[in-house]
Amino acid sequence: MHGVDLEYVRDIGARGYHLGDPKSLVRMRDHGVDRDFIASLDSAGYRNLGAEDLVRVRDHGVDPEFIASMDGAGYKNLGIEALVRLRDHGVDGDYIADMKEMGYAPANSEELIESRDHGVDPSYIGSLKQAGYENLSLQELRRARDHGVTRGFIERVKARGYGKPTLDEVIRLRDRGLD
Repeated sequence: MHGVDLEYVRDIGARGYHLGDPKSLVRMRDHGVDRDFIASLDSAGYRNLGAEDLVRVRDHGVDPEFIASMDGAGYKNLGIEALVRLRDHGVDGDYIADMKEMGYAPANSEELIESRDHGVDPSYIGSLKQAGYENLSLQELRRARDHGVTRGFIERVKARGYGKPTLDEVIRLRDRGLD
């Protein structure tokens, strides 16, 4: 039945999982949760996960390498939900390292997710710095990105004689249709 045979049950049992529910065993097997996957999560510090958590992390690509990249980036001992959200939103160790290099290392992983979702990346941050807007908060960067503020737009604003407008002024000009 779906590859759940006595060997699979023994393998899972050898990792400490004694699931009497055949549906959970079938679901785990169908989603590629095997003894090796469980062992790899155990070695990464994620032990005794329930069947649904095992399936969830497997389906979302949360593996020991991803967990290690989060640990290496300073985001240690994250819960399953946080790991899945980070992975789903494209926040990985490289993105975090690049953001830290630009001076952004939020303690809350949700800030990274929001920034990634809004298109705030090191390239965008660098372009605004080149336009003269340094030390912006992640919230300000997200707001600017959401309103379509780019380095090119800022340069056009300055070329039209607006001097060095604040970020709020640039956003207002963008919202009012200045092109």
